[in-house]
Amino acid sequence: MECTLYLTDDCNLQCSYCYEGDKKNKSYMTEATLEKTLDFIVSNNPANDYIDLLLLGGEPLLNKKIFFKTIDIINQKYSKIKQLFRFQTTTNGILLDDKTIDFIVENNIELSLSIDGDRETHNLNRKSKNGKDVYDIIFRNMQKLLQKKISFAVRMTLTPNNAHLLVHNVKYFFELGIQRINVGMDELGEWDDKSIHILDEQMTLLDKFYLENIANDEDAILNLYDYKISTFVFKRSPLYCSAGSKGHLVVNSKGEFYPCGYVANEKLWKQGSVDTMFERKRFIETVRKHVKPESSCKDCKIAFTCCGAKCGFLNFSRTGFLNVNHETTCKLQRTLYEHNVQVFEALYRNYNKRITNVLKTACDEHIPIGEAMLQIMQRVEDEGEV
Repeated sequence: MECTLYLTDDCNLQCSYCYEGDKKNKSYMTEATLEKTLDFIVSNNPANDYIDLLLLGGEPLLNKKIFFKTIDIINQKYSKIKQLFRFQTTTNGILLDDKTIDFIVENNIELSLSIDGDRETHNLNRKSKNGKDVYDIIFRNMQKLLQKKISFAVRMTLTPNNAHLLVHNVKYFFELGIQRINVGMDELGEWDDKSIHILDEQMTLLDKFYLENIANDEDAILNLYDYKISTFVFKRSPLYCSAGSKGHLVVNSKGEFYPCGYVANEKLWKQGSVDTMFERKRFIETVRKHVKPESSCKDCKIAFTCCGAKCGFLNFSRTGFLNVNHETTCKLQRTLYEHNVQVFEALYRNYNKRITNVLKTACDEHIPIGEAMLQIMQRVEDEGEV
């Protein structure tokens, strides 16, 4: 079961690209709502299935009392099944003090830090509400994590106005000693031809940096490549996630149920609450009103790896339909696809474990190999290099 808990909808930053925009409210989850939410999760989780619990906001550490209480309740009330819980949280790092860091480590909470890059990049889009430059606070807390050798990932948001700094910032984090770097593309941003061209140029440089510095480092991860390898290797039809089911749930700070973070707090997609019931029927009826007879991705050759063919609520946020993607998604994902092909071909040519291990898994599990990967393999083998 995958469940996201919004501990608060409030935030201490005003990021220009935040998909919640002006829809944010000041609501904070209470202990009573938390207890009801955890009861719902446990009672609806299939026996012995893992419960992946993502603690988010807003900024979740604005509600530290409930952040700590979540783990405490699970350790005490659900001690017999607490081994089934796997915790994650994403924070902007401003409130990441020593006590919180120790708590995160002690409870094996997977930590992600939202930070777009160096000071210049961060301050382009991630403004504090009081107008003060908070980069030094975030950097100091990030340094604590590094000094204590605590595992964490950085989560960069790539936007039209910072795309020209992509490679610089990946290098910046890598040279600081951060080995897990996740780049999230601002799919809701206004990417014009110029910014897409800049992205393409940056990706060419990033391809080189990845192959020379990350690909042979077993501990390093760059999601733009590493999280895409399996989509190329395993031949599978693109499917939307299970958002809207009890197995994939978003609970906002008021205890209301929503299928996805992209539409949290939108009344149209509310599926009940911890005080009422889970309204699956209503969800299905709403879905039927927001799908076209045929997906816009039906005949696309990169649908197997593209988020436009898999993330219905991203599509809805841009087009009003779950199965109709926006042209921005096409531009971004096609650019990424072309660079994935170049990098995966280089990995295969060099017999790199990042790709050969996944190919071995496909072979061992009798999973057909995807067409794009077969073409890559054929080109390399035709050259006589493998």
